[in-house]
Amino acid sequence: MNIFIFNLILLLFINLNFGKETLGLVTKTKGKVEYQIYTSKKFTKKISKGLGLYSDDRIRTGEDGFSIYRYLDDASSIKILKNSDIQIQGRVNDNNIEKNIEVYNGLLNFNITKQNNDIFTIVTPTSVATVKGTNFWLICNGIEGDKFLGVEGEVEVKNIESGNIVILNESSTVISSNNGSISTQSMTSEDFQEIEDLDDESGEYEDFEIDTGFNDESQNSESNLNADEERIIRIQFEDAFNNSKEIIIKYK
Repeated sequence: MNIFIFNLILLLFINLNFGKETLGLVTKTKGKVEYQIYTSKKFTKKISKGLGLYSDDRIRTGEDGFSIYRYLDDASSIKILKNSDIQIQGRVNDNNIEKNIEVYNGLLNFNITKQNNDIFTIVTPTSVATVKGTNFWLICNGIEGDKFLGVEGEVEVKNIESGNIVILNESSTVISSNNGSISTQSMTSEDFQEIEDLDDESGEYEDFEIDTGFNDESQNSESNLNADEERIIRIQFEDAFNNSKEIIIKYK
């Protein structure tokens, strides 16, 4: 799917109002993934591509779980790997989304587009990370502490217990512990291998691909269609009141 079509879908979600403001959109999901909408105290396994996400919604993955969601204003993406538990927070302000995430534990990749006047805040039981725009991995071990692996850009990481702050840079590692200690160092060969293993686990995904449910064969055949033939994209999602919705986009 090309960038124009993806951005069109984002624009549609931003301008459709289904009660509470939609912050993000699930674009990938597989394995055990549970979802808790902000209006409920229970998790459901009914989570699929196209699901709209709202402030205070929660996503939890199991041993084989994996999910990706993107924000609607700039397509910043979060990969959520196995055994993770996060709560999405934020609000829409002048067509920009003030983004916050609370991470209880798990393995996550943050690919954050450069933010305008706001920062992206990530809170764990041990640390607070503030992001302007970057790509990094977070390994959150709950109350035991965090490990940050920098891929590109900069992240300010603050240890909650001590208040000490360090900067995560490209090819560096930050360790933040529940006893108040926090340190940064250049990545070791083991750290680089860890990133490679995490990338392999999360799989290869196109930057602007929405999982339409089509297999590779159907996607290849689409590329052979005559330029004048009409294509149709159908995206199903749920609004804040659990009502099923469908967006149909026709293009050539």
